[in-house]
Amino acid sequence: MKAELSTHELQERERLFRTVFEDSPDAIFIEDLEGNVLDANPAACRLHGLSHDQLVGMNVSALVPPDYRGSVADPGQLVDGEVEGFSLGADGRRIPVSIRTSGITYMGRAALLLQVRDIRERRRAEEALRESESRYRLLFAWNPQPMWVYDMETQRFIAVNEAALRLYRYGRDEFLGMDSIDSILTQPRRVESELPRLSKLVEVTTEKHRRKDGACLTVELTQHTMNLDNRLVAFVMISKVISCR
Repeated sequence: MKAELSTHELQERERLFRTVFEDSPDAIFIEDLEGNVLDANPAACRLHGLSHDQLVGMNVSALVPPDYRGSVADPGQLVDGEVEGFSLGADGRRIPVSIRTSGITYMGRAALLLQVRDIRERRRAEEALRESESRYRLLFAWNPQPMWVYDMETQRFIAVNEAALRLYRYGRDEFLGMDSIDSILTQPRRVESELPRLSKLVEVTTEKHRRKDGACLTVELTQHTMNLDNRLVAFVMISKVISCR
């Protein structure tokens, strides 16, 4: 009875493994320690545009772009690790992938289980983020017009650009450490503007600000509100310094 239960458990585990193996959205390969494919799931076939029969028996070197084959890690170095590389797509394209590997026993001998994930979308997202950061530096951080962003609820500075630091003579940490934007006003605001309560509104106004060295600046500024990271913020740009004394 005990032997029968053990056999049943083994069968259930095999069934579960095959289900995960067959239905995984990631390509899964079982390879020997020389990098020869012993088995592959449907996602692996789709990744390379090859049938199961074509994949089985192939060496991993044939599944990567020709110019990348010299840098393919030795299979023994991949055990219990993760690397990024490229797979050879059905149309000859280089497909960026991440590869997670673990050592297993397959058909009574040592083997490798490789989970290969297509990371093209992740790479595109990373590139979009880099482009966004580049645009941010161009349009905000290095813009010649003094600018800042502050939280409408706390009235604290969130971001300030280089031009504002030069104009007001404060360091970035000093700006961001201020209790509120009132810290740069010559006099606290007497009446709270209705602008903070609404989004996508624009206000053009003239204010008197005090620089770190005590000089009084009369500035014309444009402020508009927006939602950023689920909070209401104001983007402020100094369009003109009317006087400094």
